[in-house]
Amino acid sequence: MAAKMGNKKKVWIIGAGAVILVVLIVVIISGLMKKSEIFPTFADVDGKIETQVGDFKLDKQAFLGDPNAPVKIIEILDYKCPYCAVWTNDNFPQLKKEYIDTGKVQLYIVNFPFIGPDSIKAAMVGEILWKQNHEAFWEFHEALGAHQGKEDSIWANEKSLLSIVKQYVPHGDVDAVKKSLKKLEGLFEVKEDFKISTTNGVSSVPTFIVDGQKYENPELDELYQAIDSKLSTTTK
Repeated sequence: MAAKMGNKKKVWIIGAGAVILVVLIVVIISGLMKKSEIFPTFADVDGKIETQVGDFKLDKQAFLGDPNAPVKIIEILDYKCPYCAVWTNDNFPQLKKEYIDTGKVQLYIVNFPFIGPDSIKAAMVGEILWKQNHEAFWEFHEALGAHQGKEDSIWANEKSLLSIVKQYVPHGDVDAVKKSLKKLEGLFEVKEDFKISTTNGVSSVPTFIVDGQKYENPELDELYQAIDSKLSTTTK
């Protein structure tokens, strides 16, 4: 697992063969955390998960935009990824204004939490908030981008996440989130997202899927070109 650097792009990348190792590391690190903090692992939740290439189970994913929008974009992320935060902070507002709010694009979020044990917990809070209130999820999504901690620290602990919800998620119920975390709500959905991502060959974050094509941490213009190309072939 390493940061992948390019002339234009930076992404968090994980090799396909390292997926099992990452899960094991998360389990070990979680076990070493102080008893007052619980970092769930995928081993803590049961349930059959079936995935197939090309299926991102969009009916289960958080989304933004008109369901009838002609272009569907899937963003695959880890909330601890610094490049994901940069994309959210710098590019998401413009994408929303120009394509989502105008009914041209519907955006979906799929979790791929592999950077640290707290990656899973951050994703769980997102899943919990999505079920509470869709606006709360998007407030949380943007707040994590704006207030992300250092990637080499375990910053997305329960105290910090609940503080972010309390301060920056007016449509969320922080007490309900706390209760849901104790019940490990959202963990199955996060585990399912992880398996969906690996099944579809995702190896880095952020990754965007437009019309079946993968784009790793694309420049905004590159994503716009992909959207416009799809729009030009779509009959409204």
